Amino acid sequence: MDKETYLSEIKNGLIGLPEGETIIEEIESHIEHHLLHSLQEGKSEAEAMQILLQTFGTPADIVSSFKKEQPVTFRVFLVFHLFCNSALFAVGIAITTMHVWLESPIVQAVWKGISVSVWLILAAYIMYWVLIGYQGVREFGKRGEKLVLQTIQISIVPNIIFMLVFLFNVIPAALFQSFLTPWFVGICACATLLFPLFGRIGCYIGRRQLA
Repeated sequence: MDKETYLSEIKNGLIGLPEGETIIEEIESHIEHHLLHSLQEGKSEAEAMQILLQTFGTPADIVSSFKKEQPVTFRVFLVFHLFCNSALFAVGIAITTMHVWLESPIVQAVWKGISVSVWLILAAYIMYWVLIGYQGVREFGKRGEKLVLQTIQISIVPNIIFMLVFLFNVIPAALFQSFLTPWFVGICACATLLFPLFGRIGCYIGRRQLA
């Protein structure tokens, strides 16, 4: 099987898939890079194609993987990070509730630890959104960028709701007076709006790693 036939069978198999053209472009790029590397090592075209088949599989293998495995993985990626972000909010709500209603020394120690580490926690949270972008591109290539932005847009809904609830004083600010200074609140609001940008930064780092 020559390169043209190999690519033609892949294209025919992937036509009609969501983002099919992007997938095909990405596959072509990887194949060209792999064949060029083999030829530079002194392999013949036939030998290079044989190595390609051993590495990537047959066109049917590639088409099957994208049709059956990738959509599930996409959903798992989105749901996983939506769950993680929601879980962080649930933990925060639980700690706040215990701080208000319980006199436990352990709870008070945890609350104090959070109070003195808010900037570190915010930095780690920002890195989490960068990691989402990095992971998305590393797992799914160029197609992952759209998935990353979709994941971030859905996942930050709890963040935006909390901002609005806090803004309209539905939750008394006095509960957080030990660490929610006006300056910190402003930085958090800006960081929330910039989460998609942090995700794009992660995508950029992931692309550089793949290059």
